[in-house]
Amino acid sequence: MLSVGSMKRLILSLIGFTFIIFIFGTVTFAWVSMAKINNLDGISLTASSGDELEISYDGINYQTTLTHNRSTQHIYLKDVTSLDGKTFARGPSHEGVCAIINEDYISFDLYFRSLRSEKGIYVIADTDLGTKVTSNGIEFVPKVDYIEQNYELVLAQSVRTYYAKDAVRMSFNEMDETDQMIKTVIYDPSGNESRGFGKWYGAHSYYNARTHQDLALPVAFPETIYELSKMDPFNPYQALSNNSLIAVMQESNMISEEGKTYNTAKVRIFIWIEGWDADAIDGILQDQLTVQLQFKLAHLA
Repeated sequence: MLSVGSMKRLILSLIGFTFIIFIFGTVTFAWVSMAKINNLDGISLTASSGDELEISYDGINYQTTLTHNRSTQHIYLKDVTSLDGKTFARGPSHEGVCAIINEDYISFDLYFRSLRSEKGIYVIADTDLGTKVTSNGIEFVPKVDYIEQNYELVLAQSVRTYYAKDAVRMSFNEMDETDQMIKTVIYDPSGNESRGFGKWYGAHSYYNARTHQDLALPVAFPETIYELSKMDPFNPYQALSNNSLIAVMQESNMISEEGKTYNTAKVRIFIWIEGWDADAIDGILQDQLTVQLQFKLAHLA
């Protein structure tokens, strides 16, 4: 939640999306890494895969090594908000302002295919390369007193450290064959529901104190997960819950060189700074993010 007049914007400079699929023993993983780099001339996409799960940016080129370049501009994430993980508006201090895709928030599609019988694609965080969001943090000096969690009074001109990563949201939207979204999972990678959507303290308290307004809190809340699915320790192909199940592979008309039929899925991903988050305070707009995603093919729970 960003105070009126603040022109600072969170810089998410991307040198590339890196798509990497590894096989650990009999377990299939896929990684997507979005790295932060200060200067950006374009987006470079690189994919490597084993034989069990393949990933594609365009749904056409499923290769063991895929390189594709797209020119782009710097991406400056602003505060936006979404109740459903697929439609977006600017944050609560910018009511009525349209949010612009791939300028104010990020969107991209991923295509998966596999010859295995497992149908579920899960977002997981089982390894060091697992799903996570990190940021450097920003020392924020508030201009007015405000209230933080547990009724803590934060004095003007004191120094607080806030992190953009704590206000990030991701949504994973399963797409059908007509390119319609049929299922949405919203994930808060901070894992901290107490500082989630629509809290009266933190950013909301600071906004009201800074602007001398009384911004009403939302009455509707997005359905959000704070924990990812885990796998059975005795069967790495078996999910223990469907908490972060983002797509179910379907039989396609795509045939392998050996004459076998691929199961496929398409997922549309959105990443944004949630303006109603308790940590969406002015200071985080100077922070930089690194986003990393990990996917897993497994039997449904």
